[in-house]
Amino acid sequence: MAKDTLHNWEKKSAERQKLYKQYLQKADKNKVLKQLPDFHEEAFSKINCLDCANCCKNYSPRFKTPDIKRISKHLGMRESEFIERYLRVDEDGDFVAKSIPCPFLGTDNYCSIYDHRPSDCHRFPHTDEDVFIKRQALTLKNSSFCPITYFVIEKLLETEKRK
Repeated sequence: MAKDTLHNWEKKSAERQKLYKQYLQKADKNKVLKQLPDFHEEAFSKINCLDCANCCKNYSPRFKTPDIKRISKHLGMRESEFIERYLRVDEDGDFVAKSIPCPFLGTDNYCSIYDHRPSDCHRFPHTDEDVFIKRQALTLKNSSFCPITYFVIEKLLETEKRK
């Protein structure tokens, strides 16, 4: 996939959401899971997250208990102080960032707690794991704001067409 394929990818992704949904619903899960690692690697070789940071600018990961312990220790704060200062409980009962963009995102798109970031951040955009196919609504949402998810789903569709 050439660099120009990524040109205007947000518009293309918006136009193809129905197609993506249909593909994910009928896709051979085992086949997709075998293809994901290569497409994931290719996407990350072509796309630099620091050019975008849409995930950090528009959404919050869940901050699970181990994340809170690790990050608060790194920041030299009590867990309760960290929670009070940075987090809130969302409608699903999960701790998420109080503010968007993420309070740990710098103006240069670097994360100030990168080595200690939440597991959701570490795993995002799930393009190399079964979450990609098992949680289709999440994949569709991610494809609308993450160029890597867009790239991977487009590669899957391209492979499907060659059959």
